[in-house]
Order: sequence, then structure tokens, then C-alpha cells
Amino acid sequence: MPRFTILNDRRFWLFFAFALTLLGFPRGILLDWIYRTGSLTDLNHPGGADFVTFWVAAKGALSGHAGNLYDPSFFSRAMVDQFGEDFDMRWLYPPHFLLLIFPLGALPYSVAYTAFQAIGLVAFASLGILAPRRCEMSLWLVFAPTSILCLLVGQTALLVGALSIGAIFLWDRKPILAGVFLGLLTIKPQFGVLIPLVLLIERRWLVIASATLTTCALVAFAGLVFGFDAWRDFILNIAGPQGDVLRANAKTFLEIQMSVYGGMRLAGFEADTAMLTQIGVGSAAIIALITTLRSAARRCTKLAMLVTSTYLCVPYILFYDLAAPTFIAVWLYLGYGLEKGAGPVLSILLVLVATLSFVNGLTVAMGFSAGPLVFVALATALFFRAREESARAPEHQRSPQPDETTPRAGDRPVLARESAASWR
Repeated sequence: MPRFTILNDRRFWLFFAFALTLLGFPRGILLDWIYRTGSLTDLNHPGGADFVTFWVAAKGALSGHAGNLYDPSFFSRAMVDQFGEDFDMRWLYPPHFLLLIFPLGALPYSVAYTAFQAIGLVAFASLGILAPRRCEMSLWLVFAPTSILCLLVGQTALLVGALSIGAIFLWDRKPILAGVFLGLLTIKPQFGVLIPLVLLIERRWLVIASATLTTCALVAFAGLVFGFDAWRDFILNIAGPQGDVLRANAKTFLEIQMSVYGGMRLAGFEADTAMLTQIGVGSAAIIALITTLRSAARRCTKLAMLVTSTYLCVPYILFYDLAAPTFIAVWLYLGYGLEKGAGPVLSILLVLVATLSFVNGLTVAMGFSAGPLVFVALATALFFRAREESARAPEHQRSPQPDETTPRAGDRPVLARESAASWR
């Protein structure tokens, strides 16, 4: 057995990677992003570049103009009324997201900003309860680079990551709650794009029913509160400002993209070529996901493949949208849910994922985006790990079985013990 030193302690290297990343944040693109629409010392608008859209939208919804938010000219005027200039941001979220944020419009900017980010951070840190060492996992999540970045930028990624991870890790044990989380995840539906496929393959009918009912209730309630015209305007907006965001060719915007599409555009390829490549890589990721789901791999390997495949399928991912893969990376790096610890190659990949916003910033300075390359490498590593786990599994576990069943009463204690063991 090798003698223990700090240099062969996994936690030391994760701490070192986080510290190095955070020390890199005060320079370059991050400061440009923060100060582009505010100053950390300005009490009226203390930084948080993206939060201005949520606050302006919340004030618009409170004043009865929810449907008008999707009109670029209206939103531009509202931005100028609040801050004296238009920051060239538009409202792209569905109407039921307004249900979650419209009370913020009644608060001063700094108070609303603090409350919104606190809710997201608490939700993300609460995922630590899924780990054997709860407090330790929560601390890693709080101080993860993606958490600090989201807090400074003022984005939804922590809340979205909490809903996504909470749903997929709980749908074995709490299917109704997992469905509620999935219904709420429709505020940013692209990050759940592969989840319906998984639910159908695994025949999780209770999760599907709960998610469907939650989504329908949110859609209907938002229509009643803000008017159903808001939904019409949102749908029409998909081909307008939302499409313009995806087609944007500004180098500063492409540099913070993490998708295959964004990486191809940054490399100089035309939009059609980039999208075809995105479709090809996404299709391969879906095939790898289905193969992994139907194998006898451990549950955490399958969930990690689901998250990784999602990030290979979505064409619009920005550098703050990394909460879910950060959780997966830290979880697997620390050995949770793995029968055999992560080897050197997988460990390096997991650390790269956990610090990807910074790593991508370094590679962009060299002329290419590391984001899609890291996700492709991680998907490949998980695919082969799933094959290895399947080969070691007992013969009776190798035929694919649905994960959601209705066990007999006498089977439940045995199944409970097996389920608990599978998460260690």
C-alpha cells in the first residue's frame, strides 16, 4: 500500500484546482462581464450582469406587461428606463419562469439580486444530502468555480442544476418529487432534453405523470396570472430574438460558448456546418446513452452519462451553465457511487469538468474551445467504464430491466438494502 502524503490525496488536488481557478477569476473576461453592466460598489446596480434581465422582467410582470417583455423594443425601453442605457439583453424565458421571479420586482436591485443568488446557492448546496459525506459535498459545491461564477454573473444555473440533479438522483426513491423538479426544470427545458427518453426507456410512469401534471399546472397558472397572450408571444419569440442569440457571431459571445455548435463557430465554421456537426455529435451521444442505460453499469455511471450526453446535444451552453456537470464531476471524483475508484485519466477529466469555465477561458486564448472536447472525452470514458462495470456484474444483472417496478411487500427490505448499497 502506498504511503499517504498530501500529494496523493484526491481532496488536495481538487482543492488545488478550485483555488487555481478562483485565483484566475479576477482577470480578463470575468471582470469585463461583471463591469459591463454595473459596478460591485454601485448600490443601485452592484454588478451581476445577467440579473438585470430578471429584475427588469419581474418589474414588467408586476406592472401587467408580461406579454410585452418578448417585444425587443419594449424590453429595450424598459432597460433604459431603469439603468439609463440598453445593455443589449432580451427576455428569452418562458412565462412560467415569471411566477418564480416576479416578487423580486418589488425589491431594490441589490436586495433582489442577493435574494435570488442566495436561493440558487442554497438549492445547489442542498444537493450535498445525496452524498455519504453531506457537509463535505455541500462545501465542495459552495466553493466550486461554477458557483462563484454564477453568483457574480447573476444567473439561474445553480437553481437549474439543483432541479436537474435533484430529479435524476431522486427518481428511484421519490418519483413524485422528482417529477415536480422536472416540471420546474422546464424554465430552461434544454437541460432536460434527454430526460423524457430516459424516463420512457426505464418506464418511470409515475415520474412522467408527476412531471406532466406539474408542467401543465405551471403553464396554466402562468396563463391565468399573466395572460395567455404571453405564451403566444414567447412561442413566436423562439424564431426571433431567441434564434438571433443562437446565430450570434460576435467573437466575445462565442468565446463563452461550451457547446459543439459554439466551438465550431469559434473555429470559423459556418452556422450550417456547425449545426450539422452538433447534430452528428449529439446523435452519437444519444446512442452511447441508450447503450449505457441498457447495460448493467452502476446507477451513477448511467446518470453521469445522461448529464454528459445532454451537454453534447444542446447547441446553446454558456460558461456559467455547468452546475449539473460540476456536481457529477465532484461526485465521481470523490468516489461516490463507484465500485472501483476513478483512475488517473477519468480523474483528470473530472477535475477538468469541475473547473471547465476557467479551462475553456485558457484554451479560447489559444484559439479553440475546450468545452465540447472535454465533454466528448468524458462521454467516451463513461461509455467504456459502463462496459467494464457490466462485464463485472453478475450474470443475472446483465439483461436490461426497468428500474421502476412495483415490488412485492416481502421484497422491499431486500431492494432497499440493494438500493442503498448502489449509492455508496
